[in-house]
Amino acid sequence: MAAICGIEPWIGIHRNDTAAYLNDMILVTVNGCLAIFSFLSNLVIIVTVIKTPSLQKPCNILLSNLAFADCLTGVIVQTMFIVWRLFLRRAQQSCLHQVLVFDIYYTLQVLTVGLSFVNVIIISFDRHYALDRPLVYITRATKKGAFKVAIFTNIIWLLLTIVLLFALPPVKGFMLVTTFGVLFLVVPPVNYIRALLAIRRHNAQLGDAVTLQMSVVLQREKRVALDTCIVAGLLFASLPPAFGMSIVQKRYPRLHSVLLPWSLTMTFIPSCANPVIYFVRFKNMRNAFKSIINI
Repeated sequence: MAAICGIEPWIGIHRNDTAAYLNDMILVTVNGCLAIFSFLSNLVIIVTVIKTPSLQKPCNILLSNLAFADCLTGVIVQTMFIVWRLFLRRAQQSCLHQVLVFDIYYTLQVLTVGLSFVNVIIISFDRHYALDRPLVYITRATKKGAFKVAIFTNIIWLLLTIVLLFALPPVKGFMLVTTFGVLFLVVPPVNYIRALLAIRRHNAQLGDAVTLQMSVVLQREKRVALDTCIVAGLLFASLPPAFGMSIVQKRYPRLHSVLLPWSLTMTFIPSCANPVIYFVRFKNMRNAFKSIINI
């Protein structure tokens, strides 16, 4: 399919009939509401952790960094997505700024989605370590260390995004993206499987002789591991609809023009759902937020 105004061919044909206009208006409304909720709810998570010393544990700091990525998704990526879809309606009349607007949206999308996946990878390593050596973890894993990891992660991924999108030739950039894609899809599941095997090993080795301290620590870390596994699974589940659009485009181009923006909207769902998961599953965070409100 030939590109219009230099826009990538996978975007497909953008129609200007009444049905397409209505679809875009609903799309803009939904994404606008999701963007506001994503930004505010994740900001609440970050503020709650910052203002509550008892919540400033390594895993919660890493989750706060993931919430920071979700905040960026709501405030800049979804906003830019809305702007891009509105600009796209003018593609058949004017090519002015079409490529620029799309490039800005695409760059921000790569930055935030990649940052989310990098955080999920780091959290999976944290959970494996916590369950493999729980008593060592509670003595060696520190708030300061987790904060340094979070800052380092953000800076490194920002630099890698710049390199991927602007510095490397297309072929090498594609190879590097593929490498990171494999890491993102393979490493977290492997780490969670290793964590599960660590739990089984502890149960087999300790049996009835498990100490009270070990029991309490294991139970707490298992709950956190389950919650972070849900968060990771939701992130992975949000991507297949967007990738599957290439099949729809070849066979049903008109249907593709309707479904593509909604499949991209699906990639924003984890940013809205994650803070809900935190508040539903983390009683301490819920209570801390209530305490802050009462103040």
